[in-house]
Amino acid sequence: MVLHSKILNRLLNLMYPRTCAMCGRYIGDYIARGDIQQIVCNDCLRALPRTEQAELRQNETEAVVGTTAAAFMFFEKHHPVQDMIHKMKFGQQPQIGYVLGRQAAIEWQDSELWDGVDVIIPVPLHPKRLRQRGYNQSEYIARGLSEVTGIPVDTTHVTRTRHTHQQALQNSAGRKTNVADAFAVNHPEQLYHKTILLVDDLITTGETVKACMKAMKAFRGAEIRVFALGKAR
Repeated sequence: MVLHSKILNRLLNLMYPRTCAMCGRYIGDYIARGDIQQIVCNDCLRALPRTEQAELRQNETEAVVGTTAAAFMFFEKHHPVQDMIHKMKFGQQPQIGYVLGRQAAIEWQDSELWDGVDVIIPVPLHPKRLRQRGYNQSEYIARGLSEVTGIPVDTTHVTRTRHTHQQALQNSAGRKTNVADAFAVNHPEQLYHKTILLVDDLITTGETVKACMKAMKAFRGAEIRVFALGKAR
């Protein structure tokens, strides 16, 4: 059965070669599910612009969102990471988020960011956007984190009630008004006094996360922390 699986995998790779999401190079025949090499070659893995924010309080991400927070990578335009994030969000490759979320959790296993967290909540998409894209990339990131940390993912308590324009297309002022009052919570009493990790794909001005956290104030007594796959510089 294992041999058959390996042969099938190699045949699939002949038809659909697995290439690095950053540099485009071929990255091998048989790779285990969830392995970072499934999407990134060793050279690019070493070159990921890590933030080292796992244990660094008062970091750049915290300064933007105003709570305990950390991002795994820095994001810069025209850096290879930009293309990888674009593939994750718009290129029908959500597994990039899952694998990188898992990698972040592995590298940050001893981080206090996860300590005492009861539930992971990905920033939701509006149902219309979800139908258009077919997936929520932040949920994939959250599920990668969950696999390593064992913390459950919840997608029912926070919803996006207003269909907004893409934040990347807005200026600084527009980003804030674009997401104002765009989120709502369901059955807030179920998460009173819980510790919640809010997960986003990319933080630039932080307005999306802050708007989401504003709605989450309905979770009385809850502590909200934030994890982002990338932090724009």
